[in-house]
Amino acid sequence: MSRPKQNLPRSFKAGVQRAPASPASSRRRWPLVALAVLLAGVLLVATQRRGADSRGISERRIDREVSGFLAGIPQTQTRLGAATAPVTLQIYLDLKDPDSRNWLLKDLPAIVRDFVRRGELQLLYRAYKTNTFDPAEFVRDQTAALAAGNQHKLWNYIYTFYAEQHSEFVRYATEAYLNHIAAQIPGLDLARWHTDRRGGRREEQTTAEDQAARALHLHVTPSFRIGRTGGPLHNYSGHTILKYGDQHPIALPDTTDVAKMIHDLH
Repeated sequence: MSRPKQNLPRSFKAGVQRAPASPASSRRRWPLVALAVLLAGVLLVATQRRGADSRGISERRIDREVSGFLAGIPQTQTRLGAATAPVTLQIYLDLKDPDSRNWLLKDLPAIVRDFVRRGELQLLYRAYKTNTFDPAEFVRDQTAALAAGNQHKLWNYIYTFYAEQHSEFVRYATEAYLNHIAAQIPGLDLARWHTDRRGGRREEQTTAEDQAARALHLHVTPSFRIGRTGGPLHNYSGHTILKYGDQHPIALPDTTDVAKMIHDLH
């Protein structure tokens, strides 16, 4: 047998009503509210300023790293290093790929120092869509890099992009982001860069490089092809690690691997 509902007192049904505050107490409370709002505003501004200062310090650090890393090395379009270098290493990259970022930031500086600066090796950048989900975003990112290459600063652009790379699952590479990367590159003419992004058949170049990577049976980024300059190149498949689970292995050359490849090609 169900119990009958209890009839609650009217004050519980309607909610307990508080007596209105007196005008005097309201006047005393307003200065406290205003002070709290003021303090909150000061704290917000201070937090934003600290965040901006931190970003500024990080960006200046990246600028110094990139400038020191690439200073004095010739760049022409997608090439880094002297065109007369006897050995060529093609590097296929996706700007949103974390493996590409890790290799470029970890291993590439030593390769550049030991071989590119000495004129033994030249690097050629190639675009390959592996981790960028949206094809239009991939083309936009890559053409921005190629446009920087028209001013001989492609490697500055991609190195800065990787240094500030976000999660590959986030669509962060907006126009504002690409402009922000370009603005950090010393000496880059931004007006010319914007014009070059829309010309020079760079979209077609990006698509052609991506299709070429697939035709060459390159499955992951970063991928590499090496050979004597002016001669045939072959896919690099030396030191390998698993990319993710049962996916294709990824070959990541370091200075020891590059030294061996250059020696074998002489």
